[in-house]
Amino acid sequence: LGGCVEVASGTEAVLGSPFRLLCIACKRRSETPAEAESEWFFRPEGAPHFQKVTGSTGRHWEGGWGALG
Repeated sequence: LGGCVEVASGTEAVLGSPFRLLCIACKRRSETPAEAESEWFFRPEGAPHFQKVTGSTGRHWEGGWGALG
């Protein structure tokens, strides 16, 4: 687990715990290992709330495009 020393991270970095980086310069230079998570949300026009469409942790995807209905 690495941290960026060029800019402040979005949260405090704790060894062995996840944290968010504001830049990815070190990732482009392959200086730090990383895992990525993503979540996609959709809000139909006029709807008050977003719905989770899909997400991933590593290689595991949940949901899918069919989740839109």
